[in-house]
Amino acid sequence: MKEIIYFYVLLVMITSNDGFTQHHSGGMMSSGNGKDPAIAALLSIQPLPVAFGNFYTGNWERGIIYTTAELALFIPAAILLGRNNWGWGMHNYSYSDYTDNRRWTSNERTQFYYLLAGYVVVKIISAFDAGYSAEIYNQNLSMKYDVQTNSAMLMLNIPLN
Repeated sequence: MKEIIYFYVLLVMITSNDGFTQHHSGGMMSSGNGKDPAIAALLSIQPLPVAFGNFYTGNWERGIIYTTAELALFIPAAILLGRNNWGWGMHNYSYSDYTDNRRWTSNERTQFYYLLAGYVVVKIISAFDAGYSAEIYNQNLSMKYDVQTNSAMLMLNIPLN
């Protein structure tokens, strides 16, 4: 319990120092509308088969595409696991009251590893894309504060086709 309290106090100190230095420096000023690329990437890399980071940045089309790709890889892998007693296929322990001890075939194991590797690759690509989308979003809408002139500037970048 003490570790959790120490972690919470450290987290509060880090976030308060970041806000203090950002407020008193000449860099970017937080307007409350920016998207954090780290949060976007973390939301996409979480283990659920949903690309939350792309939805966070407002890229609904890419979020739906990545979520569909993740589900297309996740569901067959879950079916393979369910068919094989939710075991990884490496340790097939026999229980005295369990008579149906089905072992993985080499084909099933290979399919499962390919599905798992594809799922991880799609999650990583989704995380990088969400972080990049957050950076692009922040470049298109940013607010800067200049300490010497004591002025604020709002920049809005709208592409014209």
